[in-house]
Amino acid sequence: MPRPAGEADLGAVARLYHDVWHETPAGFMPGEEARLRTPAFFLERMTALLSTTVVVEREGGVIGFAAWSGHLLGQIYVHPSHRGSGVAVALLSEAERRMADEGIARSELHCVVGNARACRFYERMGWTHAGSVTEAVAGPNGPVAVKFWCMTKSLIPVGGHSSG
Repeated sequence: MPRPAGEADLGAVARLYHDVWHETPAGFMPGEEARLRTPAFFLERMTALLSTTVVVEREGGVIGFAAWSGHLLGQIYVHPSHRGSGVAVALLSEAERRMADEGIARSELHCVVGNARACRFYERMGWTHAGSVTEAVAGPNGPVAVKFWCMTKSLIPVGGHSSG
């Protein structure tokens, strides 16, 4: 069951984020960007997102987390040994619920073009394609543009409103 992340979770969340990012999204990025994504980078990012982060634990360890900033769901990562176990579904559902409770009617996420496994997961969870966006990342001779699929989802039922 997902729960809000706390200060004590920061190290574990940052390590999981680092490890899984380098395992999957890094393969779609220039090597320069991957080299900049150090453990300190992930710790700093997750410190800033702590208040909007939910985690799932198993046997005392964090095995997955989701985090957002405003309407943008920026992170959902699950330890490889727990993929396909329902952890990602629980995390995404909880993040969506909490975002709706914050009054966010329509959420957005950016999935790096090429990460078809993640894209299929989001589609199964009711997210739809809304075009693409580019983000500047480190390249061999300065910033380069990397393309992401922009996906959106209505978090508040048509004609309804959130409960928060």
